[in-house]
Parts: sequence; C-alpha cells; structure tokens
Amino acid sequence: MRPALIALDVDGTILDSTGVISLAVRSSIARARAAGAHVVLSTGRTVLGVRSVITLLGFTDGIALCSNGAVRLNLATGEVIPLATFEPAPVIARLRSLLPGAVFSLEEPGVGNRVSDGYPGDIIGTRRQVDDVELGATPTTRMVVYWNGATLEQLAELMDVSDIAGVTWTYDHHSDAWLTVVAAGISKASALEELRRELGVSERATVAFGDGHNDIAMLRWAALGVAMGNAAADVRAAADEVTGSVAEDGVATVLDRLLDEGMS
Repeated sequence: MRPALIALDVDGTILDSTGVISLAVRSSIARARAAGAHVVLSTGRTVLGVRSVITLLGFTDGIALCSNGAVRLNLATGEVIPLATFEPAPVIARLRSLLPGAVFSLEEPGVGNRVSDGYPGDIIGTRRQVDDVELGATPTTRMVVYWNGATLEQLAELMDVSDIAGVTWTYDHHSDAWLTVVAAGISKASALEELRRELGVSERATVAFGDGHNDIAMLRWAALGVAMGNAAADVRAAADEVTGSVAEDGVATVLDRLLDEGMS
C-alpha cells in the first residue's frame, strides 16, 4: 500500500532554520503528489504565515491545516475556514495569574492578530495592540502566549499541573517559554482525522512527519508517525520511526522509501 494522506509539519521538518526547503525534499513531495497522494501541510503557523511555504512548494490546490488544526485553508480558492474557536477572556485571566508578566497574541484568521502591550513576536498581517477588554472580547482560533524571562521548563512545570478548562495547549518552541492555545479537543490530529474521513482515505494509508511538541498527537494518529532527527526526546518517543534531521533531508529519505516499497 502506498501512502495516500501525508501530513507534513513545516518548521524543522521540511523547512530548515534558514527558511529553505531542500531540492531533495521538494522532489519527494512532488513525486508523492504525482502518485496521487494528498500532501497536507499541518502547521502551527497561521494561514498568513504558511502562504510563503505554499509558494515555495508550488502548491495550487489541496488543503493546509493551520494554527495547530484550528483553521483550514483551501489552496485552490483561498477560502479560510475556522474549525473551532474558544472564549479567550477566562483563559487570559487564568494565565495572567499563573504566569505573571505573560503577554498574548490572538489570531484573527486571514487578517492578523490582536496583541497585548509588550508582545515581542513577529506578526504577519495586521498587528493591533489592544487593551485587556478588547483582547478577550471575541472568540479566537489560536492564542500565543510568551512568558518573558522564564524558561520552557519553568513554563511546563506550571502548565502541566494547571486546570484551565475549554482549551488545549502545546509548547511550540524548543527552549523559550512560548505556549500555543487552541480550543479543547483541537490538534493537528483532530483536523487530519476530519480531513481523512472527508477524503475517504484508509487509516492504514496515513503518514505524518514532525519535530515539535505540537506534532505528538498527529504522530500518534498516523499509521506511520515519523519524527525528525532534530526532534526532542518526547517527540521521538511518540513516533513509530525516527528519520534524519531536517538538515539531512529526513522527510525525503522516508518518503522515497514509502513510494518505492509501500507501507508495511
């Protein structure tokens, strides 16, 4: 059996630290698409953030799953479809008490973000600095939180025992204290499963590649979950297989094998 649905994380998986997708990886992806596979970018990036990657790959049709599964992008029509939102105000209040000095960015899909004072991250699209009332006033698909001055370990120590209802969160950086929050039950895996059912793809013909904490759910979801060699230990442990790093074209190594030999 050849893979029929291939889910690809972006940063650290197909895109290296310099913003390049290697020729080997691009060639393997093109080969998979030519063979009839659905190749789906599954990323923590927003719709606006993933468009440059779509251009690099030359995709003009298909689906991209953005914001850790909270937003779907139709590549042929440009339609942006929020899959789930949550009410941010109570979450912000709880996080402010847990993480003193934390700052926030809330996605407005296809437009940009509204941010609290002092938010340091880059924003693609409109950046609106707002007061606390407006920050939490309307539902959002994705909220990014930065706890200035803390480490990822300090953040995880608090969040792993917290009791914030109605949301799911992941740690999307390898060292700094960044947190991404989406609606409860939403993940790359949930969005991929919904898409798999729509496409009529067998569960046994699914493959996922990733390197981050936000990829763990989809690596477990796929019939074959492949962690990158540059992934953290907990990500590698969640996978069925570990390939080479992004610098070693790890995606191409496995994709070419699956296209040549099929899935066991």
